[in-house]
Amino acid sequence: MLRYWLSTLRGAHPYPWPTLLANVLGTALLGATVALVDRGHLGGFASVVVGGGIAGGLTTFSTLAVDAVVLWKRKASAAIGYLAVTGLAGIGAGALGWLAATAAVGA
Repeated sequence: MLRYWLSTLRGAHPYPWPTLLANVLGTALLGATVALVDRGHLGGFASVVVGGGIAGGLTTFSTLAVDAVVLWKRKASAAIGYLAVTGLAGIGAGALGWLAATAAVGA
């Protein structure tokens, strides 16, 4: 539902920033989830619900791919930039999610 809501905010803007935002938020949540599992603060069913259900439901590779193709048809450099920003922001968000969760539970 959150991903759908984000997609409604796009309007007529040609850049797929709602997909980017959904993927970055989901990756941050997954990073935090993995950190909490690693530290023993989250396990079993809860980790599957949060990591696979919520974070997995929020992120979307298929929409990323379609958005990249649409951008490519308009301007190849925009598609390449979108993919690069998504990758770098995702890695950074995952790391920040991990660090935030680790800090919250006192590593």
